[in-house]
Amino acid sequence: MKQALTFLTSPKAAKAFLLLVLYLGIGFLSIQFAMLPSENFAVIWFAAGCGLVLILELGKTGIPFVLAGSAILNTPTYYVFLSHAGMNHALPLSIILGLIPAAIDTWQAVMAANAWKAFIEKNHHPPLQTPGDLPYFWQKICFMPALISMTLWHLLLSCSNTIPYNGLFSNLQQMLLLILGDTAGIFVITPIYASWKSGALRNIIRPASPYFATILLIVGLGFMVHNYLMMLVLPVLLLIAIHFKLAGTSIALFIVFTLSAIGTVFQTGPFLHNNLMITFINLQLFLFPLGLTLHYLALLQELLSRSQMQLESEVASRTEALAAANLRLEELVTTDELTGVANRREWQRRCDEAITYARRYQQPLSILLIDIDHFKNVNDHHGHLAGDLILKELCRICTTELRATDSFARWGGEEFVLLLPGTTQAEAMLAGNKLRLAVEEQAQIEFENKNIRITISIGVAMLEDTDPSLDCLLNRADQAMYAAKAAGRNQVQCALSSAYFASR
Repeated sequence: MKQALTFLTSPKAAKAFLLLVLYLGIGFLSIQFAMLPSENFAVIWFAAGCGLVLILELGKTGIPFVLAGSAILNTPTYYVFLSHAGMNHALPLSIILGLIPAAIDTWQAVMAANAWKAFIEKNHHPPLQTPGDLPYFWQKICFMPALISMTLWHLLLSCSNTIPYNGLFSNLQQMLLLILGDTAGIFVITPIYASWKSGALRNIIRPASPYFATILLIVGLGFMVHNYLMMLVLPVLLLIAIHFKLAGTSIALFIVFTLSAIGTVFQTGPFLHNNLMITFINLQLFLFPLGLTLHYLALLQELLSRSQMQLESEVASRTEALAAANLRLEELVTTDELTGVANRREWQRRCDEAITYARRYQQPLSILLIDIDHFKNVNDHHGHLAGDLILKELCRICTTELRATDSFARWGGEEFVLLLPGTTQAEAMLAGNKLRLAVEEQAQIEFENKNIRITISIGVAMLEDTDPSLDCLLNRADQAMYAAKAAGRNQVQCALSSAYFASR
């Protein structure tokens, strides 16, 4: 009792009752507008699809709701039949008789739901995702549950004389229509449910509405004005399958199946025949091939769309990877692998550009050539790993002290170069001394319990009008750097002018 009260107050109960109302509403509409004249079953039983939806959404909890809904729909038929037969206690007897086909309907819904779940377990995705899913859906989910349950139901109706016996062939036709009616119900309702679960249905309602209205108009005119106008619905359905895929196709087929069934029940349209059973077999022969074809086209379009999206994603991913690889390649070409600063080739390129700019706009430009003092001793006494750590530490300090416009690079070995655009020789000397002091104070590493410190010697040279090339400027900076070393290291020396070298 407590569990029942808990269920009734849960959101699941609200969903269950809403689905039950939908089941009853669609069932009553089928009885009202799609019931065969002088027979006791509908030519298309959409409630069969609603029963499957109830079980899929609610699981075992949906079983009593399908049972109750089917009993409510079937009991009036038996009550009318028993009342006309003049039987006493027609109401309780009709309730009992109504529960029997209700149990069969419920069994049908459970069989279809189990087939649905078996597909998911095997393929790891719901049915109706690709064209390859369709044979299983048509056979195992739509047809086989209807075949088994409706054959049993027909035997029940025949034995109870609810369906009068008019000969073996006539009764076989009746049984075929029962099977096809429930198959059609599952066939039409289930894709709508699948589209709703995937979220696609909500996205197509507004843009597809003009197409749905066109189908209503064409089918209506086909039944009321001229039979062959029905053929005009085919290109509209094709457009819907292409543009709105399964979601749009499922709604379009629901409209076509419903209007065709109603029109044929009211004895209009292109499917009429002297034999009423043949009339509705004609109807089914039109509807099922149409539905099968549209299902395939819609899911093929879904597959093409997914393939295109996947291809675009792969192209974007590979383009991004290529861009990253190119960036990495550029870094390898322009960056010193050990220290991470610019390499000699990249620095020369920047320096050539800066020199061209300085000459064009008459701007000063200076360079610094930096060498680590006694670096060979570090390698000899502590090993090359310690030397590498020293090089990295020097680069860290230098890049921290520089301006954004300056360009620092490893020239080779323990030598580094620094480009100072817009800087006079005097300013370059100040910058060199600032850098020298920073290295003297900060440049140290702990290696194998030893504290290793370093100093640097710097040669400064400023670009002159008589410098024929970068090599001349570098040569003067190199001479200044060796002068700093000769003067005792850990100092900055300024280069002689190019005129001095020319006079010698």
